[in-house]
Amino acid sequence: MANGDDRSQNGRQHKKARLSYGNPSNDHGNTFGHTNGREANHAGPSSAPLNPAAQAIQEQRKQLPIYLGADALIEEIKKNDVTVLLGETGSGKTTQVPQYLLESGLAGNRMIAVTQPRKVAATSLAQRVAAEQNGPLGKVVGYAVRFDEKSSPHTRIKYMTDGMIMRELMSDPSLSRYSVVIVDEAHERTLRTDLLIANLKKLQKERNGSSNAKGKGNSNNSKPLKIVIMSATLDAEKFSKFFDNAKILYVKGRQHPVKIFHSAEGQPDYVDSAMRTFFQIHTDQPPGDVLIFLPGQEDIESLEKSIDMFAKRLPQDSPEVLVCPMFAAQAPGKNAKVFLSPPPNTRKCILATNIAETSITIPGVKYVIDTGKCKEKQYLARMAGGFDTLLTRDITKSSAMQRAGRAGREGSGLCFRLYTEDAFNSMALSGEPEILRCSLTSSILQLRCLGQDLMELDLMDAPDTDTICSALKTLFIIGAFDKQSQLTPAGRHMASFPLEPQHACAIVASKEHGCSSEVIDVISVLSASSKLFLDVTEKRDAVSEARRKFRHPSGDHLTILNVVRAYQAIASSEKKKSRKDWCRKHFLNERTLIEAREIREQLRQTCTRVGVDYTTSCGENEGPVIACLGHGLVANSAFLQPDGSYKQTMGSSFVKIHPGSTLSDKKVPAIVYDELVYTNQIYARGVSSIPKSFFAKHHALSQRAA
Repeated sequence: MANGDDRSQNGRQHKKARLSYGNPSNDHGNTFGHTNGREANHAGPSSAPLNPAAQAIQEQRKQLPIYLGADALIEEIKKNDVTVLLGETGSGKTTQVPQYLLESGLAGNRMIAVTQPRKVAATSLAQRVAAEQNGPLGKVVGYAVRFDEKSSPHTRIKYMTDGMIMRELMSDPSLSRYSVVIVDEAHERTLRTDLLIANLKKLQKERNGSSNAKGKGNSNNSKPLKIVIMSATLDAEKFSKFFDNAKILYVKGRQHPVKIFHSAEGQPDYVDSAMRTFFQIHTDQPPGDVLIFLPGQEDIESLEKSIDMFAKRLPQDSPEVLVCPMFAAQAPGKNAKVFLSPPPNTRKCILATNIAETSITIPGVKYVIDTGKCKEKQYLARMAGGFDTLLTRDITKSSAMQRAGRAGREGSGLCFRLYTEDAFNSMALSGEPEILRCSLTSSILQLRCLGQDLMELDLMDAPDTDTICSALKTLFIIGAFDKQSQLTPAGRHMASFPLEPQHACAIVASKEHGCSSEVIDVISVLSASSKLFLDVTEKRDAVSEARRKFRHPSGDHLTILNVVRAYQAIASSEKKKSRKDWCRKHFLNERTLIEAREIREQLRQTCTRVGVDYTTSCGENEGPVIACLGHGLVANSAFLQPDGSYKQTMGSSFVKIHPGSTLSDKKVPAIVYDELVYTNQIYARGVSSIPKSFFAKHHALSQRAA
């Protein structure tokens, strides 16, 4: 590893530089890839003769670092019930290992599940592997993410989010349709990945019988389960110990030198700094695509506008700029554009969240700009009665190294860090597992449906008692649990919906109140991955005027319902362009409305299964809809105080109504809200007025008072 102290060509403030990382030290375990072994003898796609494009894809597969070690890798997985695979990003492990397992016959006549923490990764990877198998997506290779699935009875490799396979456990506790479960990106330690790993350990013992310390099964069970844990960072030992010292295998990646430049001083406005750095690269550096890491969607959209605007002012002989955003809430088709080659004389600029750190490899990237920031979910159990919030925070050293490595996948590259070297040195080595910092309400409900108690589950890290108590209290208040913390029939119905328990509770309550149609419409929008109302700060007055006709005196939820009804009327009579123009005129996100329509169809199917008639409507009577939302959001409620603020009913904090709410300029006796946003004050967002008498009649609250 060499060191450097070069300045960038334009002499700006990124001064210190270091060449990046070689391969990890391999002091134990086996290493595959970049060896002199024979070529892997796997069959490849079994379809008809390949056309030139498909042949090119097969040649690309052979160029991946993992290819030469494929046979040895499969042999090791055959010999061990549990295998921990430490593979550098870009090695090909995520796309190739499932195919090698399928082509070796190890999967038998059942499926191979490949879990991902993010739906963008699951859908993108499935699309790529389907192309490598020379077939349509949804046949041999499929995917399943929340509110979207493409698979068939012929599917053999299924990419899915960790949440979706946890839901499958509810209907099939032994995962009998799968012969191999590959847990990818295990190093991210999401809540559902940790719960999945704990369940896999348990059910593998049930399916395979007793096993020795190496995880080699002694059972002749006709349906044994293989588990492969895949990680991109050096934390394999912890996974190995959890699975009784399971075998660790190493797969080398393809890493070229990356020169790293640190900022001489901190950059408070990292979006502006990223824009300036991009144009310095664009004007001073040779061709090559640029990958910019940003915390979230708002920053990405803001930077996209700025780059597009300034790119138009470049000299005519300058290369064009093609901006490609990538984030979870974006339509899959738009996310797929990051993988396409740009037109001639064009530099591609990818704006991505931390999904681009390890989950996927984007071709053509030679330059990385790292803001050093990410969004992380944090559950504040002791504040305001407990609530989840997304915080922008500094990344870890592990993330910083992964980001820099992205510039060296195809050749030497440059990484510009918008933070100082001292800031890098003071970063935490790795992140805190999500199970230690997130709400456990949904997970505890799911586990109870499986007959499991979170506190008795064999977990890699045990969650905080306060967080568990907060979740149990919420589940009791919404009627999912009884006083003895036992699952109620209503709770089992709530767990059937692919929703947060609070939203599922509102739909279950709508059966009694006769307003399922309206409640489903509202919950569908609340469950979409992006906001309905676009926030255009510079046009605030115009936005307010354009939306005035949708505003409902009760607040935000029935305002959403008014928008949905208006859009449905437009959609039934107008063409696509007219619908788009209508949404633009009213500053509405049409993508949210389209996604909500798809979510609504799935919720209706679930309603049919649990005996809720989704066609029942309360017409223009708003009371039942508010009551149902109140049942779901009862833990998110507050009463008006003499000073004009609101005090929580379930906590001791005082909250204000968010300025973006339709109730921001009104005072009502009691409110329910979707979430709390913590800045310098605590704001309630997604707010509706609710009669105080509702709380006096609420079953759980009256029990609590008694």
